[in-house]
Amino acid sequence: MSASTWGGTDLLAEENYPLPLLKLLLKQMMMRFGADGACMALYDEAIGQMRVRVHTRLKRARAAAANSSSVGSEQAPYPTETARRRATVKLNMDDEETWEVTAISPASHHPRSQSAATDDIVDVSPQQCELFVPGSTYAQSQDLIGSCWHNNEAFVMRHDNYMKHFRADQSTPPHCDVTPAYYLVVPIRESTLVDEACGEPRPAAMLGVVVLYYYVEPIGVTPVYVQKQRAEALNYSERIALALQNCTLRLQDERLRRKQRRTSEYLQLLQNISSVFPTSVKLSDLVENIYHFVSRVVDVSGMLLTLYDRDLDRLYDIFAISHGQRVEGLAEKPTVRLKTERPVWWHETQHEKRKLLFSPANDTEKAHIYQELLTGVWGDQRHTRSFLLLPMKMFNRVIGTICLTSMQSNAYQHEEIQVLETMVQIVTVSIENTKLYERDRAILNDARQREAQLAAINSALQSISSVLNVTELLNNLVESVAAITKVELCVFFEPSASSEELIAHALYAPSSVQMVDDGSGMPIITPPKKGEPDKLISLIQLPFKGTFLEHMADEGFFYLDPPKLEELARSSNDGGKIFLGEMGIEHILMVPMSYQTEFIGFLAVPTPSGNRFFRPKDVGTVLAICAQAASAIRNAQLFEQREEAYARLERMDKLKDEFLVTASHELRTPLTAISGYSSQLKRQSARATSQTVLRFATKISVAAQQLSDLVASITEAAQIGPGDRKMDLHIEAVQVLAAAEVAVNMLTHNSEHMISLNIDPQLWINGDAPRVRQVLTNLLENATKYSPPGTMIQVTATSLLLSEVEPLLSDDQADPTLLLDNEDISVILVRVKDKGEGILAADQQKIFEKFVRAPRSLTTPVRGSGLGLYICRRFVEAMNGKLWLEQSIANEGSTFSFYLPQVSSPVDTVE
Repeated sequence: MSASTWGGTDLLAEENYPLPLLKLLLKQMMMRFGADGACMALYDEAIGQMRVRVHTRLKRARAAAANSSSVGSEQAPYPTETARRRATVKLNMDDEETWEVTAISPASHHPRSQSAATDDIVDVSPQQCELFVPGSTYAQSQDLIGSCWHNNEAFVMRHDNYMKHFRADQSTPPHCDVTPAYYLVVPIRESTLVDEACGEPRPAAMLGVVVLYYYVEPIGVTPVYVQKQRAEALNYSERIALALQNCTLRLQDERLRRKQRRTSEYLQLLQNISSVFPTSVKLSDLVENIYHFVSRVVDVSGMLLTLYDRDLDRLYDIFAISHGQRVEGLAEKPTVRLKTERPVWWHETQHEKRKLLFSPANDTEKAHIYQELLTGVWGDQRHTRSFLLLPMKMFNRVIGTICLTSMQSNAYQHEEIQVLETMVQIVTVSIENTKLYERDRAILNDARQREAQLAAINSALQSISSVLNVTELLNNLVESVAAITKVELCVFFEPSASSEELIAHALYAPSSVQMVDDGSGMPIITPPKKGEPDKLISLIQLPFKGTFLEHMADEGFFYLDPPKLEELARSSNDGGKIFLGEMGIEHILMVPMSYQTEFIGFLAVPTPSGNRFFRPKDVGTVLAICAQAASAIRNAQLFEQREEAYARLERMDKLKDEFLVTASHELRTPLTAISGYSSQLKRQSARATSQTVLRFATKISVAAQQLSDLVASITEAAQIGPGDRKMDLHIEAVQVLAAAEVAVNMLTHNSEHMISLNIDPQLWINGDAPRVRQVLTNLLENATKYSPPGTMIQVTATSLLLSEVEPLLSDDQADPTLLLDNEDISVILVRVKDKGEGILAADQQKIFEKFVRAPRSLTTPVRGSGLGLYICRRFVEAMNGKLWLEQSIANEGSTFSFYLPQVSSPVDTVE
């Protein structure tokens, strides 16, 4: 794989819109409006101007224009079947512009526009026409394109007026093999329909401008027709805008997929290099793998690998590439230096301890300061255009450096540097492990034990680096460390979002509980699926901010003794107190884990009973695993963030499609009714009776009300917004029976159902009265819509404890921490049961999302926006309750339930 694969130019970024697509869109618009030629200019963000992308005309347009001019205007090639009449039309581009045109039928009736469908288009070269040359740019108000951009309106202009307004300062007119007679200029405005539907309206941006031109003066109609043609051109340009926006979305999606593929390849390369040790303990093998890895990721013209032996206090240059050629003999006889001979290297690595990136050829001052780094065994690198130094850090110690140079400018980008830093950390761990292995190899009795331990490390590292799910990775980490140190408990703590406390994310402890059915009828607690966080484990929390743990986060490792454990327990939550006080823990090894300078969390390993400390080699093993695990955790977090971003993008795209389908489906019916009955009134106005007028007006009013209700639902859903937005609620005591009676009276559906209210007048809830009535009204509306006429709809209310309601919750509303976060309070459970056709199991959770209706409901004549249940659930949750589909049986009906906290009946309050 060449370096250009990683650092090369993104071709998609250079060509936002494919040229064949632009030509096709332009050709279709020319055919639609019978134009002889056209050009399209699109906004270029790099320069902030409109740039002409394509300029085309019909292949036979030039011959047709020449024929028209030779035979005269009386034999123009645009014959019509209707009689012509002369008229003077003022085109309101400005007050001075006036021309004389001939009135005809619309352009769509022209034989010319019909024949254009079969006429090919050709590109117009600058030699043929100096107007609208591809690649030329226009600022606002400059020429026709800039004027349309500035005014954001379509307009028509004759060529002579164009020359007078925009080319008056030119001594010679622009060269054209055929001079256009007039122009139709149309802006391309960005579509903001989805933003408006989501309640986030914004001004439509200008994507570009289309200029249509004609070689023969038009035979037009009245000013009304000219205005209509402008409006039609604007409407047609919306199709072009949508096509361009869809093309942009597809290109963005392709970029994201390419980035994901690149990330996967990075991770595969990292996994390959991580497997080098301990399968091979040869330093030469490790160095070769480093060089092959680096050369596959970035462009390399020079490379120098330097190691520092702290025992001998010496620097060793063990590998070098000079101007693309390997420096032979260093593996067998490395260059040895004292640290006093390399003061710049020593300062940068042992004091600064950070990467160094600059261009020696362009930054001569830095090249002079770091001359020591740029010269030596790998030749003179001061003329290179890119230089990168990466320190090989093991916790707070630097054991060496990797220096890279390239003749390319900006050869080392942020993403590639991150991959190289990860590789350096893996290599650093490998080199340190190599040293440990070589030291212990001399002791025969310890060799087998060390070999087994290294195998365990390799297994642990493989299990950690082979997954990209953060929770699964951490579970593998704690289980591997527990197995290596032979302990029965190991926990990983990560800082909360506010960094106020440490929250347990993964815990390893062999379970002694066997899950069996004890006959109580209670559901068996199932463990979370692999890769999903355990909510019960997350209840273990320790204080962090302002405690000694925060100050010790930069240490290599430390132990917590009983006094420290008691101090933490006093400030911990209930879960933390149980963990520290009732688990029999006496001493804990705490290993801070960081990726570069970013703190990730603590690995907590309690010592075996009776022991205060672990053996040094066990601690070293844990530290080595944690060093690589930190990189793996960070990589997994980045991968999940990208996966979530891609999922959000897919969700937004799906939501857009669902909204467009739902909106068009629901808006069409009332709009059709309004249009149809209005047309009937118009045609029958002379002979319509008052009863007919009243009937048509009633139909129009009903359709308008349906349209108003749909818009109101969309607006209300947009105002509710995301789940973390606070609502303006007035919480008070609400009588359930009174709210239900008001809801029945507020039903707008012409119901032929029997509604039964089985509610005790003494039941009161704590909520917002209008919202409670709205929830009941929406649930009753749904029940009456989808239940056969004459059936019974039952509304019941029951006083229960929260623990009694919890087993009734649906899967999407179930929460094992519900009773831990709340007391076992009394609640009122309200049920609305109908006799409808039921809801399919696959749709029972989706119906609570925005713009979602069950598939079978789309085949019924009942109208709906798919927002009612979404709004109801948000209202109930804002009042500290839950709403769910408790039961649904095909062709037997559904039961929707919700609960809210119960309160006592107020003495002096009448609902």
